[in-house]
Amino acid sequence: MARIAIDLSPLKKSRDFRNLWAAGLITYMGSMITYVAVPFQIKEMTHSYVAVALSAVVEIIPLIIFGLYGGVLADYIDRKKMVWATEAASLILTSILLINALLPQPNLIVIYVVAGLFAAVNGLQRPSMDAALPRLVQHEDLAAASALMSLRWQLGVIVGPTIG
Repeated sequence: MARIAIDLSPLKKSRDFRNLWAAGLITYMGSMITYVAVPFQIKEMTHSYVAVALSAVVEIIPLIIFGLYGGVLADYIDRKKMVWATEAASLILTSILLINALLPQPNLIVIYVVAGLFAAVNGLQRPSMDAALPRLVQHEDLAAASALMSLRWQLGVIVGPTIG
């Protein structure tokens, strides 16, 4: 049984990795909740699947473009600062979505703009988050840390949309 168990040693050994893993899980689940809630809200507001499809286009284009820039910035800027900045931006954008959703008549354009900006922020953040891993754990723990990051992703993909 020990051969198939998940190696949790990076979480035990590295406080920085533990913090990154936990914060990343919360962030990723929040992103997945948003990626489900936004199309649902658009469908409820417009009763149009075309409007929902438009939201996917509004999100995918910035995600691709800023994902490319995110890789360059991960090499140029301090990765920790980049992650902090993108987390702060995500918090602000999520707050805007919440405020808009609580209005008596939410604005559809605000949802599209914020969804596009949210995707851009995620595209900028991901490369910095991924590139930080080798600096947080020792070389012999890199495989286990990568497996834990994959587990974090899988938990976010399953639990986040369920909540959304």
